[in-house]
Order: sequence, then structure tokens, then C-alpha cells
Amino acid sequence: MTPWLRRRAHRIFHPLAGADAATLATVLREALRDGGGVAPRHLHRVATALGSAALRAPFDALENHKVGRSMATGAGLAGSPPPLFILGHWRSGTTHLLNLMAQDPRFAAPDPLAVGLPWGFLGLSGFWRARLEEWLPPDRIIDPIPVDPTAPQEDELALALMQPLSYYHGIFFPKHLRRAFRQGVLFEDCTPEAVDLWRRRLDHYLLKLQLRHGPRRLLVKNPAHTAKLAELLALRPDAVVVHIHRDPHEVYSSTRRMLLTLLREFSLQRYDAGAVDALVLDLYPAIMERFDRDRSALPSGRLVEVAYRDLTADPLGVLAGIYEALGLGAFEAARPRIEAYLMGISGYRRASHALEEPVRRQVRDRWAFAFDRWGY
Repeated sequence: MTPWLRRRAHRIFHPLAGADAATLATVLREALRDGGGVAPRHLHRVATALGSAALRAPFDALENHKVGRSMATGAGLAGSPPPLFILGHWRSGTTHLLNLMAQDPRFAAPDPLAVGLPWGFLGLSGFWRARLEEWLPPDRIIDPIPVDPTAPQEDELALALMQPLSYYHGIFFPKHLRRAFRQGVLFEDCTPEAVDLWRRRLDHYLLKLQLRHGPRRLLVKNPAHTAKLAELLALRPDAVVVHIHRDPHEVYSSTRRMLLTLLREFSLQRYDAGAVDALVLDLYPAIMERFDRDRSALPSGRLVEVAYRDLTADPLGVLAGIYEALGLGAFEAARPRIEAYLMGISGYRRASHALEEPVRRQVRDRWAFAFDRWGY
């Protein structure tokens, strides 16, 4: 398949094609309730998602049954090391850190099919896995970072395809963009039942990943989890955490660009691009307030905080510090693979994030805590 077609495959096979029927029904019903529905030119994408859910239903149910039996007996889960959560606001360097740490074969992160087909990725045969991998985009769409069948991914899309609480549903149905972000990231105005379903789905997904990867330590990277540290620790009390931060001006500009790109490529309704600016300005302090509230629950030796500028300036030194602080084992064992990865991306150039002075002042005013706290 040509890179051109792979780059545009999502115009046919929308990410919702990996959702189960119950999740699809809920998010479509909410879209209709909001008066937005689905734009006529995107109806084929919804039809594909509905057809996919129907075709996969018996196979997903069989996998769900097998996973349930494994969970009940504890088969394959005993002795698994605690997961490592990589947290930080969008565009703060979480992906770069994930890609670096994933070079260590002692760690395991979800791959593209594990997040795109969260209900059925364990049961995929080699034949179907190879066919589906042909449709993977050549890059992340929001930036030129390559995507291949083993590229580590964040788990947010998987959660969006398993239950309704996810900011992705605001991307897909932007008539309720702000509400989806406030609920999916901050759990604002959510029913206890909805939050409980989110917990159970995350627990289910983490257990499936552990079943697949056995004794390897899970790497779970997700900016949306930054505001949910208490929830993560309730599910995995022994987890360890790395939080990464970046110059707020760059975070604002890059997050804004990311959201506009996602809306352009994946929204199923018309959207107001102007709503993105206020949303980004509001979310950062709300996310960090919750993270600061919950981080005190982590004892010494379970949380490391790093700066993106330090990671890019001295990646091996920063990673060695993370390994030592969190007791992740000998860093020297992973160094050769990480060095090879760094050589492979040496030609990558980060996008510039110039902001006009009025916008810079607005970011400094609204996110003053970040400038003071980390010295930007």
C-alpha cells in the first residue's frame, strides 16, 4: 500500500471503527442530542464503524471471555512488575520520553493495533495482523514521527473505544468539545457510574496488555492521565511515575496546533476552530492542580520529574537518572538500543512555536504557576 493511501486511510476507517457497539451507541446518541449529529459527508465513516463493530462482536466476546478467565485465575499476571506511567501535559515531551524508554526490551507499551482494536488485539491471527498493519499511517499525523507496527502508543484512544469518557469524543464530535475534555480529562460533571466504567475499562485494558507482554514492565503514557493520578494509584498502588514538563509557550502553541490537526482529520461534525484557544488555556492549570493534589500520595522513590529541555540536551544522562531514582534496573543494559534510536532520529527537527506577544502575555498570565515553578 502506498504511503499516500496509508496517510488517508482514516478518511475511510475512522478510529471509531475499533469501538464496541455499546460505546458507539452512546457517543452517537450524545452527538444527536447535542443537535450536531454527523455531517453528511462523514456518514460513510460512521457506517464503517457500525459495520466493524457488528463483524467483530462475536470474536471480541470470545476474547473477552478468555481474558475474564485469565483474570479470575491470575494466570500470566503473577509477579508482574508495577507499571510506569509517563505523565505530562500534551506536547510536553511525553512521546519522546516514551519512545526512548520503549527501546529497553524490559518495558512494553501498547502498539498501534492494541490501541486501535482494544477489544480484540490479543486474538488477532498473524494473517489479519499483517493485513491491518498495511493500513497504519506512515506517521502520527499530528507530527512527522514515524509509525510502524511496533511503535509505542498512548492508551487514550483504546479507552475511548471502550467507554464514553474520553476527550477523543470531543474531537470526533466537536459540538461538545469543551464538555468532552472537561469530563474525559478532569471527570467534571460525570456520574459515578460513568467514572466507575472508566476505571473498569482501564483495569481491563492494563490486564490485557500484561497478559500479552508477560513479565515485562508496562509503559503507559497518556497526557490525559496527568489529572487522574489518584485513579491510577487506586488501580495500581505500586505504580511508579515520571512527569515531564516543557516551556509553557511551546506547550500552548504545539497543543493548539495538535488539536486543530486532530479536528481537521477526525471530526465528524463542523467545528469552531476559535474554541480551541480558550480550551487549551483553561486545561493546563486545571490538570496541574489535580496532579499537585494527588502527587503527595506517592512515597519517595516513586515519582521523578524531568524537563523536556534537559531530556533533549542530555537524553542518556536524564534517562540514567530516571532509572536510578525509580529502581528500574541497570541503565547500561538499555544504553546501546537507546543510542541507536537517537542516531536514527538525529535528523528530526522540531517545529517552531513562535507566538505573538499578546498571546505570550496571555499564556504567562494564565499559566504563571508553571513559569514560577520550573523557571521558564
